[in-house]
Amino acid sequence: GNEESFNKFVDALASNKTCKKLDLGNNKIGASGAEKIAYALKINNTLQVLDLKTNAIGPKGAQKLADALKVNKSLRELNLWYNGIKKGCVAIGEALKTNRSLETLDLGNNKIGAISAERIAEALKENVTLQNLKSVNAAFMQYIMI
Repeated sequence: GNEESFNKFVDALASNKTCKKLDLGNNKIGASGAEKIAYALKINNTLQVLDLKTNAIGPKGAQKLADALKVNKSLRELNLWYNGIKKGCVAIGEALKTNRSLETLDLGNNKIGAISAERIAEALKENVTLQNLKSVNAAFMQYIMI
């Protein structure tokens, strides 16, 4: 079925040596799909752009992707727009402290709270590669400007 096919796809992605851009937006992968993609990102050193917009990955999926961002050295752009991440952005913020490849991150429409915004703001003080933080709201920006 679909899950078996997705698992095979993720295994292929993990060992991929040619694909640099992958758009999986609007595929309803959920937290379990995000966990599988995170597994592949821990191994893959080729993928540079990953679009996961509108996939309902939630806080748990964000946590798994954050774990992958701590070790992945190739990903330059990650789109997590409208995924219901909410408090999962705390983990993303922690990952940004050590990640040295990500240049663009889209966290728009994720209902990011004050604690998550503070963690990301803290991470930006240490992160030297992130150049574009897209689709953040005014409430979030008050922490970034501190």
